Amino acid sequence: MDKYEIKHFREKEEIYLPKELSNHDKEIILLNYIDSDVPNLNYLRLIKNIQSNKDKIEVSPRTLLKAKRKAEEQEERFFEKSSGMEMETTVIFSKHAEKEVFLDNEGVKTTATYSSKWIEDNLDQATLLNNFIYMFEFVDRQMRCAFVNKESEMGAFERFAFMSAQTGYTKGVAFDHKNIFALLQMNGYYNQLFSNGIRLEEVIEWFFVEYLFEEFNAFGFKVAMPSANSTFLEKCTAVMPALESTLKQFILYVEERQIDFELLEIRSEHLVYKNIPSLIDKKYVYGIGEEFKQVTFLLFSDQSGLGYVGENRKTYNDFFDLLRNEQLKMNDFLSFDMPRVQWLIDQDYLKVDSGGFLVFSDNLLVAILYDLYKNDVVAYWNCPPEAREKLDQLAARNVIEFENTLFSRPEYHYINYLLNKSQFNNGLDLRNKYSHMQPFSEDEEKTHAHNYYVFLTLFIVTVIKINDEFCSELSSESINFT
Repeated sequence: MDKYEIKHFREKEEIYLPKELSNHDKEIILLNYIDSDVPNLNYLRLIKNIQSNKDKIEVSPRTLLKAKRKAEEQEERFFEKSSGMEMETTVIFSKHAEKEVFLDNEGVKTTATYSSKWIEDNLDQATLLNNFIYMFEFVDRQMRCAFVNKESEMGAFERFAFMSAQTGYTKGVAFDHKNIFALLQMNGYYNQLFSNGIRLEEVIEWFFVEYLFEEFNAFGFKVAMPSANSTFLEKCTAVMPALESTLKQFILYVEERQIDFELLEIRSEHLVYKNIPSLIDKKYVYGIGEEFKQVTFLLFSDQSGLGYVGENRKTYNDFFDLLRNEQLKMNDFLSFDMPRVQWLIDQDYLKVDSGGFLVFSDNLLVAILYDLYKNDVVAYWNCPPEAREKLDQLAARNVIEFENTLFSRPEYHYINYLLNKSQFNNGLDLRNKYSHMQPFSEDEEKTHAHNYYVFLTLFIVTVIKINDEFCSELSSESINFT
């Protein structure tokens, strides 16, 4: 497992296995480990997600299932006394709510209350979709999906203490909380609309069939959403073909500026989310190169050690917070930290002011770098003009690069995690479960309902992203549905 599966955060000495050790021998070793008296739960979780590779290790489905069941058995035993950290998330739709949205965060307890009366008074389709942006915050102000995992939201213990697979999707407590919260929002809102005689599926159809044509003259989009009378199993089976169809139509529209369904039928390419193009140039910004790694590590990482300068001062999470809250001179730093601070000065990220204090050379530039560090991506056209100018300067210095895709890297990584196992061996594989078979569980209807709300959440994010594409192409400052 150390050789083939475990992700190591520091370079380790190469592990050599005897050439005589066959894949069958390796599987026997794994089976013996699974059957041992006290197998490590972390290793069991890795084993159950192994993706066979004849050049590395091949594991039969039966062995994977055995590891899965053993892991579940251990999880039940370890957590039967509720020894884990309990988190509570509640979503309420109330006619008596005084505000459209009220969030109450008390420690690990989150309660969100939404005004059902306000929703009932604003039932036009555009507002119903805008609610996902402004009321439920499925995206931020740059239209970046809120549900992706971010390393910046993970504590040091989560990042380094837990065992993870080389090809696994990394996720932390914040990720799980955000996605649980989103599903509760979707479930509640879906039923709230239904009680008012509105199906969210029909609002999605309105977006593609009417809205895109009326607002952007984008004619020809079609979508057939699951029917009102279908079961949740039937809805799950039908919704992904509908989503994939709209995305393939969007690809053709980007390429041809029209949609020819005969051409779509002939084109049989598999949909790869990272390859879906954008209507606009310079859609997303990503940091690249050693300079970007160094400056963001020194300024923003809690591992740089620069958040602490002495016993008489408060300790901060990172150097960025330290400089924003304290007045510091070069001689305040320990001798072994001075070269790193000097590097920031030499690269013109810091300067010494007239009083001898260290300050940021360009506050806007540092804010942009902070955004990139925290979110892993910046949406170029959703930045103000002065920020775009700074980004162009960084691109000229090869500190950042641009990509033109519908979904950002964090977003299509997240989508792949949800829908398939093409990229991550711990992916939920929800699309394939409904494409190739009908998943069964002890509480089937509840499972299918849960999965359907996952699919709908992804569909809504896609709607928001496509709307942002058309708005950005027009250089519009408004990303609202109108």
